[in-house]
Amino acid sequence: MNDSLEQSLLWTGERYLPELQGDIELEHLHRYLIAKQLTLNKRVLDIASGEGYGSALLAQSAISVVGVDIATDAVAHATAKYRADNLEYRLGSCSVIPLADHSVDVVVSFETIEHHDEHEAMMCEIKRVLIPGGLLVISCPDKFEYSDRPNFDNPYHVKELYRNEFKSLLETYFKKHRIAGQRVIYGSAIFEEDELTHIKSYDLNDNPLHAFSGVPHALYLVAVASDAELPMIESGVLEQAINESEIVVGFNTQIAELNHILFERDQFIHELVNSESWRITKPLRWIGKLSRSNFIITCFKPLKNALHL
Repeated sequence: MNDSLEQSLLWTGERYLPELQGDIELEHLHRYLIAKQLTLNKRVLDIASGEGYGSALLAQSAISVVGVDIATDAVAHATAKYRADNLEYRLGSCSVIPLADHSVDVVVSFETIEHHDEHEAMMCEIKRVLIPGGLLVISCPDKFEYSDRPNFDNPYHVKELYRNEFKSLLETYFKKHRIAGQRVIYGSAIFEEDELTHIKSYDLNDNPLHAFSGVPHALYLVAVASDAELPMIESGVLEQAINESEIVVGFNTQIAELNHILFERDQFIHELVNSESWRITKPLRWIGKLSRSNFIITCFKPLKNALHL
């Protein structure tokens, strides 16, 4: 492994790096775990492969995986870090994919489509490289849940889609599709949202209590699309240890900061007590303490005598 390449790959604000901690690594990992089940013994294209970890994960069970990314440093980094006979990384974009026609069985594209506005060109390229009846596994944020909130703006997102727009795009290019909702809790939850799964949710914000199908307030949409029969998206939860959750990490950080403040205070007191000026003035502090004690004794002596009359 080339350490200089690995160190040069910086977090851009949206590029995922495995060393990042919090909800984000569960979001990304969970999607790739779902995709891994759908790419067994398949030829796979991973669009916007980034740091490369996802393509490498898929290569554990796929026949072959090609990760494509627009960033030269990402391709170099991934090529140096993840090495396998059935894995390679290439420079390219989602609108100009460097693969031959009908050369892959599955295309994986996670959190890519919102970073550009060439959605139609991207879908045409995906259809070109897929075999007839090939499978697309794709995700995107739901604009309604992700961005339509006060004072929220992601500068890295160019064109987000509402659920109906995402659904319409898939229907335009594929005969069949399924959509699951992904929500972040203390981990990541992905559940397919059709009647076969019989998932019911209840929104406590409504009055009266409202029940509906699917995952409420899902930030992300994860879909499969094809002209052939569709595989099921395996519903499930990828859990996170409670001490790794953002809330707990935040509390622990605050506690650590308070402990540091207390430590600095104790250090200051220790240095003050052991300073030369503190030792020199010790007799004066003793005299002052003695004077205050005598004053208290004098004041209470008449009362003490009165109680013994």
